[in-house]
Amino acid sequence: MPFGRTIYLYEHDWLTVTQVVNGVVFEERHFNLLSGYLTANPQCNYFRLFNRRVKFSHFVGVIKIRDLTIEVLPKSDAHGKGVDTWRDVLLEMLVISFKVRTRISTRADIMVRRKSVLETYIQLFIDEAERIFREGPVKKYRNNQENQLCMKGKLVIHRHIIENLVHAERFFVSYQVYDHDNVFNALISQTLKCIVSLGLSTDINNRCLFLLEFFPESRPVRVSEKLFLRLVYSRKTERYRQAVELARIILLNYHPDLKGGSNNILAIMLDMNHLWESYIYYVLKKAAQHSGIPVSVEAQRGKPFWRHPGNYDLQLRPDILVRKNPGSESEEALVLDTKWKYRSDTSIGDVRQMYAYGRYFGARNTFLLYPDRLTGSPVIRKEGPFYKTLARRELSDEKCGLLFIDLLKDNRLNKEVGRGVIELILLPEGG
Repeated sequence: MPFGRTIYLYEHDWLTVTQVVNGVVFEERHFNLLSGYLTANPQCNYFRLFNRRVKFSHFVGVIKIRDLTIEVLPKSDAHGKGVDTWRDVLLEMLVISFKVRTRISTRADIMVRRKSVLETYIQLFIDEAERIFREGPVKKYRNNQENQLCMKGKLVIHRHIIENLVHAERFFVSYQVYDHDNVFNALISQTLKCIVSLGLSTDINNRCLFLLEFFPESRPVRVSEKLFLRLVYSRKTERYRQAVELARIILLNYHPDLKGGSNNILAIMLDMNHLWESYIYYVLKKAAQHSGIPVSVEAQRGKPFWRHPGNYDLQLRPDILVRKNPGSESEEALVLDTKWKYRSDTSIGDVRQMYAYGRYFGARNTFLLYPDRLTGSPVIRKEGPFYKTLARRELSDEKCGLLFIDLLKDNRLNKEVGRGVIELILLPEGG
């Protein structure tokens, strides 16, 4: 299967049957396979289908359809950069997102450059699988039931009567086994087999086949979202967490061709809003650690604000909560909400939300963060004070500011922009 037939698009783009993009044709058979994928996965919101046309949404990532790969990149109208720049930006954002969510420590920072989006996803997983293999796959106790010629463990009487009515020399027993056959090793093996079936590069295939050759055999498990939600990590299995998270992304987005052949589809897509939020959190956290002043940065910290009559709480959950001098009498809270919108008018709903965040988290200053193309400074701050609730003509000291951030520096993702943001939002009032 040829590897390298790739169509590059941006979020919210259209793709029409027979359309040629960078020398590659989007064919009728590819459209039909996408239609089958959408039928099998009705909850999918990566794209919508029209009459021989596909409309992509705000999700970015990769869709592999047989011999065709579609990479959906962040929309880059404000910067006007080419595919290479935004592919590299997306790859680095993917690695940052995984670091934020799972604290991954792999070679990905070094190896991410000049790889496709799909290869980067796969490499992240293979790096983790190889690390687990070097450390030694985990062993766990499991119950095993079978017919034996000797008594071992506990006799399962009802099964013994059924199975051995005419075989008095046998015993149907239940006993514990300590081996590698467990759900964690099974997920690693099944993901490796899934990757091999995609027909990617020789290097990726060889690495997967090597691991499959020596990785312990495990009985297959039925993959579903519920399976991953039920997983409980112990001291021995905590080191599997990163690999299992990556396996979840790959396996749950894989749609095998049940009729055989090579019509398998893998669609690994991430919400661009989540990537933008992870990027901002990462650069702020990094900057706070080197700021020289007491600053804490928290992501998605929820706080109950209403008790539903159905006996459950509704929460306010800002994207990022920054605290200056946390735990002291002079503590100051700031709420930041990330918006992946270029040159967009500020929504009244967003401002109302920031007003509620400020009141509930005790933050006089709240900020909406937007990406933009800037000159002279990587960050620009604009003030927007609220009016007092009783005297409508008088401005209060509570503000919803706007922050515009240029995420590019020398055509690369700017990972140092957090310092400018921290300094700007923590300036004394009027600074």
